[in-house]
Amino acid sequence: MENNICSYCGKDTVLIEEQEIELSEPYSGTSKVKIKERVCSHCGFAEDDVGNDTVILQELSFLKKDSMVKMIESLNSMGLTTASMERSLELPARTLARWKNEETISPSAAGIALMRIIRTYPWILALADRQFDSEAARTFLLQQAASELLKISSEHPDYEMSYGAQVSGSNFELFLRGSRRCDPVVESGENNVLSFKVG
Repeated sequence: MENNICSYCGKDTVLIEEQEIELSEPYSGTSKVKIKERVCSHCGFAEDDVGNDTVILQELSFLKKDSMVKMIESLNSMGLTTASMERSLELPARTLARWKNEETISPSAAGIALMRIIRTYPWILALADRQFDSEAARTFLLQQAASELLKISSEHPDYEMSYGAQVSGSNFELFLRGSRRCDPVVESGENNVLSFKVG
């Protein structure tokens, strides 16, 4: 039997209202769950139902498992095998396979965070193979930055992109500039005065 006593005013005028909320997890997607809210019709006090945490945690657990599967599959599609990733990260053999395939095993929060980082920056695995050497880290980072700048440039052919680095005082600055390419159109050329229309 539902407890309909308001924990604020003590009246037995509590009504249970259902609402749907959306949960999300990186690299998984979203899911909707129904939760209950206890609202007192006398004083208006509203509070979560005690069962909401269980419903939310259960759905988040499903999303995290789905996220892990999708992250590993995505890395596999890039040509990275689970065995090679485990070697690079010094994980016990078949750890990633268990995280991906075994329904009863849920990766820890640290495991999920690790895989999010690897999925977001897959090149970190190559750095791990180099024992996180600081010179290698700098090289990989700059190579990835250059690759991203070229990608941005190719995605926006109507813009002229320029990028570089400079030392300014005690700062080292990296910059990216883009300006729209436009060919001026001569609107009129009377009296030796040219009028241009841009864009």
